[in-house]
Amino acid sequence: MLGLDQYAPFLLTALALTVVVLGAYGLYLRSRLNGLRRSPHSARNVNAAAPIPSTAQAARSANGPSTP
Repeated sequence: MLGLDQYAPFLLTALALTVVVLGAYGLYLRSRLNGLRRSPHSARNVNAAAPIPSTAQAARSANGPSTP
């Protein structure tokens, strides 16, 4: 009726590839989440301890100390 006999191999291949890709992505996300749970500090806490200087501060320190 819809010609599924002609397209069955294509549909099965597309479905199999979709399942494989989604499964691999799920495993990747699970490993990332497990890595975050294992670390003693979250990324936000580590970055909050050492603030990144702005470009103006970096330019001043690159020129050395300023004398009045």
